[in-house]
Amino acid sequence: MTAPRDDLVRSAPFALERAEGDDGLTLTGHGAVFNEWTTIDSWEGRFRERIAAGAFKKTLQENGSRVRLQFDHGQHPLIGSLPIGSIRKLKEDSRGLFVEARLADNWMVQPVREAIENGSIDGMSFRFSVVAEKWDKEDADLPERTITEVRLMEVGPVVWPAYDGTDVGVRSLELARSLIAADDDTRREIANILLQGDSPDPD
Repeated sequence: MTAPRDDLVRSAPFALERAEGDDGLTLTGHGAVFNEWTTIDSWEGRFRERIAAGAFKKTLQENGSRVRLQFDHGQHPLIGSLPIGSIRKLKEDSRGLFVEARLADNWMVQPVREAIENGSIDGMSFRFSVVAEKWDKEDADLPERTITEVRLMEVGPVVWPAYDGTDVGVRSLELARSLIAADDDTRREIANILLQGDSPDPD
């Protein structure tokens, strides 16, 4: 077992499912999928990683009610760290970390809801720290890490899931930093482009 370390992010696809009579505010999906190998190439090093079933059990028991639903890990220039809804269910199932949430019905969250509905946003990510892990460095091209316990902080939809590829993850981080440094008008324009797919004025 290892001590908790710096916060990390991982992601998985999700679906916006609508039951009969639903008003489009219910978000369901998996923030993490068990036992799927992914190659990590970052400041942590280069290795293969998977999350074992049961990795969320303790953190959900001890801290599940404090996990927040955020958009883009709270880095969006307008929404920031404000939760975009309330989590109704957060549990492990046979596939992974299942999330059911109720999105807020307000003008700030509306573009996020629309982007999810039209498929522009199709990934969910979660922020966590590693509590326990197992390494296998033998008979493999890359070291393999199996995460057996995590501490979960937040989960939610993201524009660019961090697991989609190292280059994309780096670009999204650089963009987030650029947005923080930009003026208000520039941030609003870029946020509109990201969420609605509008083209910027060439001038």
